[in-house]
Amino acid sequence: MRILYLCQRVPYPPVRGDKTATYHHIHYLARNHDVAVGCLADGEEDLANVSGIAGLVTSVDAVPLSRWRGRLRMLAALATGTPLTLAYFNEPELRWCIRARIAAGRFDAVVIYSSGMAQFVEESGGVPRIMFFSDLDSLKWQQYAANVGLPMRCLYSREARRLLHYERRVAATFEHSLVCSLRELQDCQRLLPEAQVSCVSNGVDLEYFRPNGQSKRKNSLVFTGVMDYLPNVDGVTWFSHEVLPLIRAQIPGVTFTICGSRPTLRVQRLQRLGGVKVTGSVPDVRPFLAEASVCVVPLRLGRGIQNKLLEAMAMGIPTVSTTVAFAGVEAIRGSDLLVADDAKEFAAHVVRLLGDEKLRARLGQSARATMEKSYCWEARLADLEVTIASVTSRNPSHAVFRTPG
Repeated sequence: MRILYLCQRVPYPPVRGDKTATYHHIHYLARNHDVAVGCLADGEEDLANVSGIAGLVTSVDAVPLSRWRGRLRMLAALATGTPLTLAYFNEPELRWCIRARIAAGRFDAVVIYSSGMAQFVEESGGVPRIMFFSDLDSLKWQQYAANVGLPMRCLYSREARRLLHYERRVAATFEHSLVCSLRELQDCQRLLPEAQVSCVSNGVDLEYFRPNGQSKRKNSLVFTGVMDYLPNVDGVTWFSHEVLPLIRAQIPGVTFTICGSRPTLRVQRLQRLGGVKVTGSVPDVRPFLAEASVCVVPLRLGRGIQNKLLEAMAMGIPTVSTTVAFAGVEAIRGSDLLVADDAKEFAAHVVRLLGDEKLRARLGQSARATMEKSYCWEARLADLEVTIASVTSRNPSHAVFRTPG
């Protein structure tokens, strides 16, 4: 089959949630199919990453996302019913590239990852479109709105409503929708009643993320993630202010490393607390995970599957997580990881782990075994290929562009 795959960042390297998922989707599909990629680039520097995916696919159309133009488009969208998400990502050059690519080829299917990219093929007809929501962005904005003050609460609530309206339209008009967890599937069935929807979960690269026997730094904690992403910023801020002091009261020498690119000023200021280190961008997160005694995933906001949690567990790092971060992961709390939402309970779990080497080893071994059993990318993505085959067999046609009427 010939498949067009659209995503909002260059799908390489697999170092953040959406890049990890899209890279593995494309890598898997390209083994047996001709895959063309259309994507935005997260700034000019992201264009350099195209070479990492170009050898796998037949073509890559990558267009830098202009942040200032995106913000101007959002300002204009405030006066209309357009979701700000769509306005921000609506780069005209990518729209032209996708039009030309579809006009020149006969695609059997289009896979679109994230709702902001669906706008680029809304006008296409005659080709099955599979919308990979991963999770519903409208619910993220609703969640954000509940956790901020005015005036941002009004803005986030507006975006949640308008994006949900758009997601319903896409789900009703595209041939199939996909999400990444059973929780998201239930949300789609509730909120997008016209959707033909199924679940294709994330996996983890078990060869890349594996225990390596690296020596541990005593009483060291680590968090990994992109550090300008609101759920990550909120999570490490809460942990540093509310949980870490409780841990340090019992283990004064404990350290906390926040490992990830683009740390905001709010995150950088956490280093003033003492014992907190912010690395900024690193070429490889594995050494930081491997040397840590315990990984913490203290997210209070967020949807979908947390790749950072899967990666720590795959490396056999004993992990303490919140329920939000753990949701959707097929693992056993208490055996594969520890879970807590209250600051005192979260701190107690960390203190317990730091003081019990045998428990750390047992938890890490169990976590790795669960990842090996359930989270191999190849097994997870078999359902993606089955879905594409099923949808295309029901719609045996090729792509043309329909003139808006």
